[in-house]
Amino acid sequence: MGARERGGRSDTEAQPLCLRFTKTVTARETATPKDSLLRPSDLAEWLAAAGLGGRPSGLDEELLREARELRESIYRAARAIAEAREMDGADRDRINDWAGRNDAYRVLDGAGVTWRFPGSSPARSALAIVAGDAVDTLGGLRAGTIKVCAGTGCVAVFLDATRGRFRRWCSMSTCGNRAKKDAMRVRRAQ
Repeated sequence: MGARERGGRSDTEAQPLCLRFTKTVTARETATPKDSLLRPSDLAEWLAAAGLGGRPSGLDEELLREARELRESIYRAARAIAEAREMDGADRDRINDWAGRNDAYRVLDGAGVTWRFPGSSPARSALAIVAGDAVDTLGGLRAGTIKVCAGTGCVAVFLDATRGRFRRWCSMSTCGNRAKKDAMRVRRAQ
């Protein structure tokens, strides 16, 4: 599979919602990781882009902090699974707690399926959906399904849905291309 897989969706779009959420931080293992959730409005924009309803309002710094904590718990839990380690109990508890807050549900509308958020905080409900996706994604997976990207400087976690579980990169269009270009340069230099 190339830069597009499963029905024309990009590598990132084909990934579970919870793992896409963890990619809101890049360059994790450098001195200066890049967090794309710097303001509450960034979180609102991400939730909308992820298909979790319209752009929710009423987000504040506290909810942004909680969202980042959830994101990091999901990331650490996925890394633990990828590295065949036991996940930290506090991370598991945080994911489970958020997943239990879900009051949202999906409905059919004229364009397909949309989310309804009947509670007082659609953003909190949307984050609960992300946590529920983490429960579904991380719970009971076969060994070798959750992986850490082998790309230079990338430690993103991803779901390897290929038949032979041979996928090495979180995205063929970025990390995979970069690795192939680097390998070609080495071959040419020899």
